[in-house]
Amino acid sequence: MTAEEIVEKDREALYIGNTRTVEFDLPLPKKGVYGSDIRWISGHDRIITPEGKVTRPKFGMGTRTIKLTAVITCGDAEAERCFDVRVLEEENRIRIAKIYPIQEKAPKGQTYYLPSVAVVVTEDGKTISHAVEWNNHGEAVYEKTGFVEEHGFISGTTVPVTAGIEVVETLEAETVNPVPIVRDCSDGRVYLIEGSPFYQAQEWFLEFLLQVNDDQMLYNFRDAAGLNKKGAPEMIGWDAPDSNLRGHTAGHYLSGLALCYRATGSPVIRGKAEYMVHALRECQTALHEKKGCHKGFLSGYGEEQFDRLEQLVRYPEIWAPYYTLHKILAGLLDCYEFAGCDEALTIAGDLGDWVYERLSKVPHAQLNRMWSLYIAGEFGGMNDAMARLYIHTAKPEHLEAAKLFNNDRLFYPMAKNVDALDGLHANQHIPQMVGCMKIFEAGGETYYRDIARFFWEAVTGAHIYTIGGTGEGEMFHEAGTVAGLLTKNTAESCASYNMLKLTKELYQYQPSALYMDYYERTVFNHIAASCEHGATGASTYFMPLAPGFHKDFEDENSCCHGTGLESHFKYIDSIYYHDADSIYVNLFIPSVLEAAGITIRQTTSSADPGHISVEVQGNKSTVLKIRVPYWCGGSYQLEIDGAAVKAPSDEAGYIQIGYDGSGSMRAEIRFACRVNLERTPDDPHTASLTYGPYVLAALTDSVNFLELPFDREGALEQLVKAEGEISLQYQEIKFVPLSSICHEPYQVYFKTI
Repeated sequence: MTAEEIVEKDREALYIGNTRTVEFDLPLPKKGVYGSDIRWISGHDRIITPEGKVTRPKFGMGTRTIKLTAVITCGDAEAERCFDVRVLEEENRIRIAKIYPIQEKAPKGQTYYLPSVAVVVTEDGKTISHAVEWNNHGEAVYEKTGFVEEHGFISGTTVPVTAGIEVVETLEAETVNPVPIVRDCSDGRVYLIEGSPFYQAQEWFLEFLLQVNDDQMLYNFRDAAGLNKKGAPEMIGWDAPDSNLRGHTAGHYLSGLALCYRATGSPVIRGKAEYMVHALRECQTALHEKKGCHKGFLSGYGEEQFDRLEQLVRYPEIWAPYYTLHKILAGLLDCYEFAGCDEALTIAGDLGDWVYERLSKVPHAQLNRMWSLYIAGEFGGMNDAMARLYIHTAKPEHLEAAKLFNNDRLFYPMAKNVDALDGLHANQHIPQMVGCMKIFEAGGETYYRDIARFFWEAVTGAHIYTIGGTGEGEMFHEAGTVAGLLTKNTAESCASYNMLKLTKELYQYQPSALYMDYYERTVFNHIAASCEHGATGASTYFMPLAPGFHKDFEDENSCCHGTGLESHFKYIDSIYYHDADSIYVNLFIPSVLEAAGITIRQTTSSADPGHISVEVQGNKSTVLKIRVPYWCGGSYQLEIDGAAVKAPSDEAGYIQIGYDGSGSMRAEIRFACRVNLERTPDDPHTASLTYGPYVLAALTDSVNFLELPFDREGALEQLVKAEGEISLQYQEIKFVPLSSICHEPYQVYFKTI
């Protein structure tokens, strides 16, 4: 037979067994029966590897259909055969050791909704939130005050659950005046100074945005609305015309343009934002008039995915319709707030009306089931966007719509101060906490602030890697587990993007250096490390923390590509804050603040990240508050206009320096910049190396953990710092900031001996 005949014979003969109800590993042959070679490509190698190892989706994630492609070759002949493999989700194998008591209060005479979840501890020690089936379907009206019990069982089991309900005459939400203690300096102007890696990343992404075809970004919207697509090429990847997530990248693009304009002042960028917004208004109008969608709707497809979500259809049959909607709505609000596109608020207002009209008709229990669906029910920060919209429109329906995204599966354990994050999709839930803070800002309900604060403390206290990122395989895992989760699929970029947004929201109500310590860690070591070097617009999805891997940069319109379009224009976000009497210097990034009556110019040393210079000029007196970073151990030296000054930090972690509003003042701070080992909580012999604010990575292609004698006294002193740069040498091993690495293989964590 010829090579072509051998390939075709083996293609026809290829058999891998039952592909409709897969529960076990698949026998994927490497050789055909007629002698060809077979190579396998998996559409999702975390569920089916190219070697045939099957990892079933966990209970609650849904059965998945994965495309497996066999590439069959013989000599120069090649053919492919594709299989759709249906991998069954795992059965509910939960074994419950403990159920946290459910004690609630309910108002007399009003509809009361029981929590749709209970917090349980499994026999293997995991703390999770799990759905409850109540005998009264989770809804009741109590006509008398006093105590009642409600009964049900843990969903998917026969384990009983009891709720104790205290019925009271009235039950009002606790509120406070939600006026921030500090605000960012958006009423002035902040811009980066040329020469830093942050400025370079900003410039790369500015160059990329200038190259983007706006009509291509509008392709799916015009197609859905029946409008002329102006000869634009189709979108690719997650925004391809057959993708159920199409439209989300255009939302990120709107935000990227708005943030870029704020950061750079480019009139061309603002013009692109105006063009996009006006075109989307045309699409919104056409969707209503020509396609039969309800008034105000706007997306890259019709309303069918929203219909199916209300029928509890699961991913991948639908793909997060409210997540996509959030990106569009957030992009419009960003264009209004940062680029002055007034028409964007009109579009957003009508879209917000559509959200309220739709969701206000959906029963409470059904909403909770929708939002708990893995991926399908992911809604991004819709509660954030709707609360932001309310702040502009003052329409009560918009704030009410924000609260319709309350998600018991996350909110209930947070309200009880219990870390039940294990098993939750990280970036599905972090933005919901950002939304809680925006609802608090809009109405002052302390419930939302308190659960967001506890969530942040839980994540940063027990779920982050040394770079500030969180999640492995997109998921939260057991608290305190880091060394056991060092893979190529660690630290999704979107999760850090949203954790930074949450940190900002919390900081303005509690301006503690603790929040900005986390913010700096994540910006310097994850966000700045996530962009490809050059004007490609590509970003990492995961930041691999297993030994010997390298960064993979994506430009296929994934979620992390989308947030990457925004992140590198946000370095200015939290450098400076202010209150009535003070200006806070939080991040040590070369930059300028121009505010009413005062200008601050900050420079840093490229070789010594602990050396900071802050020059103040103006005719307005103020108190300069400079953060004392965690990495200096409280050790620093301060000079004011060349004279040494003693200035202890305050309780919040800031040095206070007075400026009288005349002439100029120069503050020079030298924070002690030490080499430190950061050990993982689950294995003290697995550690990473830091120098000042930077996490250092060893340049090595070894897929085995380096074993370094850093447990021995004096070993860290053997690291030699290079002149004029931030890098350390230990014997033949070179350590450099993770953010400086592009395509080279590296190792962030190593073993200490």
